Amino acid sequence: MSMNSSNARNRLQVARVFVKDDVNNCDCDVPAKERTCWKLTNPGRRFWNCNNSLTRLRKCDYFEWKDVALEDGYYKNLIYSMKQQLDSKEDLGVIKNLRTNNVELEFLLSKEKSLVVSMEKGMCDSKKSIHMYKLLVVVLIVGYLMFVLF
Repeated sequence: MSMNSSNARNRLQVARVFVKDDVNNCDCDVPAKERTCWKLTNPGRRFWNCNNSLTRLRKCDYFEWKDVALEDGYYKNLIYSMKQQLDSKEDLGVIKNLRTNNVELEFLLSKEKSLVVSMEKGMCDSKKSIHMYKLLVVVLIVGYLMFVLF
């Protein structure tokens, strides 16, 4: 990659750039966000782009490299491969954490299920008791009426 093409702005850029207190702004007057590229062509290379570049409401094509491009070769490939190794280790850590969380959630779910079963049994017993009380009230009322009328 030549020095001219690495320092050139993206061909899609249509905005002017204003620098205020070391923060790049485009025509949107929104501070540009500093990001890092991790593609094979520019691993670890920082750039600015507009926060509105990824929104549906307003599109802005502002893009500017912050760092100069690395020459193709050993260091560029080393940075890229180290980033891939780091990502794979982070992925393994995330997977391990997710598995641990899954076991904990399954345990909590089994406790909740047993609690629900216990509550359903208690509710069934309560319904039976209510039914018995209703039946007792009916028997007492009938008995009272029979006693009063006869």
